[in-house]
Amino acid sequence: MKVTRNTDKNFQRILYFIDKATKRADIVCFPETCLVSDEKNVIKITKHLKAIQEKCRKNSLYCILGTYEKRNNKIFNVAYLIDRKGKIKYRYVKKHPWFSEKKYTTPGKSNKVVSTEFGKIAVIICWDFAFSDDLRKLARDGARVIFSPNFLVDSRGAEDVVKSTPQFRAFENLCYYVSADAFTKRTACMSFICSPFKTLKKIVGKEGMITANLDLNKINKIRKSFDHF
Repeated sequence: MKVTRNTDKNFQRILYFIDKATKRADIVCFPETCLVSDEKNVIKITKHLKAIQEKCRKNSLYCILGTYEKRNNKIFNVAYLIDRKGKIKYRYVKKHPWFSEKKYTTPGKSNKVVSTEFGKIAVIICWDFAFSDDLRKLARDGARVIFSPNFLVDSRGAEDVVKSTPQFRAFENLCYYVSADAFTKRTACMSFICSPFKTLKKIVGKEGMITANLDLNKINKIRKSFDHF
């Protein structure tokens, strides 16, 4: 998704893609800070969030949504998981802010696996992907799909890392791994859906939507064959 510093424009794109994903998916994952992306102007999102919740309810669709959020005079980098009934099922605060982000955001302290009717999932945010022990814990706690909303800045010269990390994280954790990057002039603009042994879909250098059918029973079978899981 194209992400700007204009929250209202971002909001309209989110609603558009929720409509576009309806009947094609159970869950749609948006990039990091795709709603409020301007850390210097963190506005209240109560009305925006309620409208997105209502859109999810109307379309019977799960949504993972990233935003900057201010609470008690602190700024957090947050991912919301909204269920198909329009309820906020989980609010995750990014544990590992990017280097420049540490100046103005407060990190989260914990994360957890979330149960849905189609299986257990987990949500991380961007630079969290560098902390493999955290991801392994989520996988061991039952996550069959790990979603990573991203805003991959400062990636010039590290394109190989951006390209290879989603596949490697899927392989080492024996799970599906979904990496959703923002489309901007500042970001890598690379998004992936990976199984443990294959990149199922990817989109590079443009705005758009990729979908894939994820068979969680395959993950269960694969894990049974590996002694370390």
